[in-house]
Amino acid sequence: MDMRKHRSMQLLWIALFDLMAVEKFKFSKITIDQICEKAMVHRSTFYKHFDDKFRLLEYGLNQLMEEYWEISLEKRILRPFFWSNNFFEGSEPHKLVLSQQSDEVFLNCMMTYSMRLLKKDALTFIQHSKTIDIPHHLLAEFHVAAMVTLSNWWHKNSNFVDLAQIDQYFQRLVNENIFDFNQEKEI
Repeated sequence: MDMRKHRSMQLLWIALFDLMAVEKFKFSKITIDQICEKAMVHRSTFYKHFDDKFRLLEYGLNQLMEEYWEISLEKRILRPFFWSNNFFEGSEPHKLVLSQQSDEVFLNCMMTYSMRLLKKDALTFIQHSKTIDIPHHLLAEFHVAAMVTLSNWWHKNSNFVDLAQIDQYFQRLVNENIFDFNQEKEI
């Protein structure tokens, strides 16, 4: 990638991140002009790189999530709650999400982004699935929906159930019915 292009994209992302996480502006209320002013980048430069602020957000989320995707796929699939919590606690993505808790537009973007990437993970891992006659895309969507449901349930019941237990529930409810894997393997 051209260094100037990369620099401009980074400046725009840093500006958006600062507006959201530091200055606590809601993503839904931030304008392209505010982002450009903060980044000290001309508006036309913004549109050379991004169609809208949603594409900039996705670019930035990809930047923030690089380390998470370095965790092995097997770990992310087989112990999703432990590994996601291990990554997110105190991280920049966590800081961003906390700053945007009251912004429905941001939360919807984050959910859509996360679900798309989790589904991609599940589809990749499905090569290890048991021989069952269910379309892989349906299995992947089921896998992600189960993660979301368990996550929501766990947030309401975290005082009673720890991360190891929620991962065990996930294994029993979902993974052991879909995937062939060695249960003895330490992850």
